[in-house]
Amino acid sequence: MERLPSGAPVHPAVAEAVAPVPPLVAGSRSLRAILPESYRQGDFADRYLAGFDDALAPLITALDCLDAYFDPRTAPDDFVTWMLDWSLTGLPACVGSQGRRNALLLGHRLHGLRGTRTGVDLLVRHVLGGRLELTESGGTYCAAGPDDPSAPLPGPARARLRVLLPYGMSRGRAGVAEDVADLVREWIPAHVAAEVVVEDDEDPLPVRDTAGGPH
Repeated sequence: MERLPSGAPVHPAVAEAVAPVPPLVAGSRSLRAILPESYRQGDFADRYLAGFDDALAPLITALDCLDAYFDPRTAPDDFVTWMLDWSLTGLPACVGSQGRRNALLLGHRLHGLRGTRTGVDLLVRHVLGGRLELTESGGTYCAAGPDDPSAPLPGPARARLRVLLPYGMSRGRAGVAEDVADLVREWIPAHVAAEVVVEDDEDPLPVRDTAGGPH
């Protein structure tokens, strides 16, 4: 029969039920690692602090990796969604994980070009993973003298934006085309009358990160 450090006997069934204390790892941040030697008489203190180590380990790990949580390339997906909300970058649910990360990586560049052709192209290419075909309305022209103000402007009355999504992104999924069209309309100037058409691309470009690598 085993005995406690005090000399009291321990029933075999109790001894089998008590799990051994795991050994300390070199460089560990365990509370047991900073336990004074005077408290190491027996294993009671080690067993007691081991319970706190199990509870505190996730918190300590999160603090050690805090910078990775704020890096769009390594942050968890739910944290990426939170940072998008924080930066007022609303994206529909159909946008994939890499597209969401690209939106954060582009950051001020994407928002700074909002309302321009380049900004819409960045959104479509790097966030949606598609291609943009833009047909201008051609609503301005020059004349040598005064013309009839009621005469129609040359070209179509509305610009046309054709968004080609990666193949299969919207096929069989209700509401995806509408969500993408609403998103694109938010990134074109408010005073520009435009028709937005969303279709699947038969030869899509891969979604790329800001370093240019395909995903």
